[in-house]
Amino acid sequence: MATETTTRPATAADPDKIAAIRAELPAVHERVYLNTGTNGPLPRRAHDALTDYCLIELTEGRIGPAVFARSAELKAATRASLARLLGCDPREVALTHNTTEGMNIALMGLDWQPGDEVVTATTEHPGGLYPVYLLRQRHGVKIRMTDIGLPGVDPLAELRKVLNPKTKAVVLSHVCWSTGMVLPMRAIADLAHSVGALVICDAAQAGGMVPSNCYDLGVDAYACSGQKWLLGPDGTGALFIRQDRLGEIGQTFMGYLSIRPGMSDHQGHFVPTEGAQRFEVVSQYPPAVKALGTSLDWIADEVGWDWAYARIAALGRYCYDALAPLDGVTMHTPRDAMAGLVSFTLDGITPPDLTARLYERGVIIRYTPYPHVNRVATGFYNTEAEIDRLAEQIQEVRASL
Repeated sequence: MATETTTRPATAADPDKIAAIRAELPAVHERVYLNTGTNGPLPRRAHDALTDYCLIELTEGRIGPAVFARSAELKAATRASLARLLGCDPREVALTHNTTEGMNIALMGLDWQPGDEVVTATTEHPGGLYPVYLLRQRHGVKIRMTDIGLPGVDPLAELRKVLNPKTKAVVLSHVCWSTGMVLPMRAIADLAHSVGALVICDAAQAGGMVPSNCYDLGVDAYACSGQKWLLGPDGTGALFIRQDRLGEIGQTFMGYLSIRPGMSDHQGHFVPTEGAQRFEVVSQYPPAVKALGTSLDWIADEVGWDWAYARIAALGRYCYDALAPLDGVTMHTPRDAMAGLVSFTLDGITPPDLTARLYERGVIIRYTPYPHVNRVATGFYNTEAEIDRLAEQIQEVRASL
């Protein structure tokens, strides 16, 4: 159980608000839901928005001028909600289907040449790392691998070792998916820009968990998932590309809406669609887009992003302090650079086995392959009592080994 040294988060002072939030999220009542970093619980209103839109499509059809106008308005509204989250202009936001899609768009859009270098880290998620591997295979790009994101590794010192004038891009996560380290993205961006490199940031674990004002962070591209901390459906996401970088990140795929109407000829000359929307090639599923926008607006207008960030981080520290003193537990998240992801291992049991045993006991967490650890994700909807239950169940598993 939580020890006497564990302190209650300051944001725990509003039980009525937390109860109202939890009433909107039915999935959090079935089990102790501590895995928003994979998929967040879907709010009732997002589910209703999705099914209501599906019903419109069923009864009214999916073609016609009114349908296309409604879809365009919907996408514009959702881009605006995402821009509010990211602190940017809606024209800098492209709707995607996940973080990986955004990372591929940004990376494959650069004009890579043999001899170019890209900096990344062993701790990166495959959604950002594997496109880098493809750059090496396809263009002969040299990969400068680092251990940024591991506990005990100074991100800036590690980055300085490998940056040079040949560095074309730095590919790192704002929040490391496995160790939970929150990287100093502004300082990283300033360093990268000092050698002329772009910063392409995997924000799968950051968007909705920590403040993600892209201008403040200094990033050039920032790819988010909709189904995690934003509490949207699967198959939703966003990509921020800074307006003044659009000339450097070209279109890899082209579709019906990639070119401004009337701005092309049969000799192959064309003018791209304005802003980041030029990268939206694959059709978006309107009900899912509607549900994502509904979740975003609920968090922004009723929960409050600042409140959510503070609550997530406070519960993350509460979880760290609850688990760190337990017999056999080793923490793998740096407490001085964390938010809502808490990574640990338990002696005598593998991370997959512990994840499975906790699930059998009504507690949902996950494990990651590198570092091979268990990972807790504290959502703003969680309670201190749920974290206490996690600690108790870990102790019971430990006693049964």
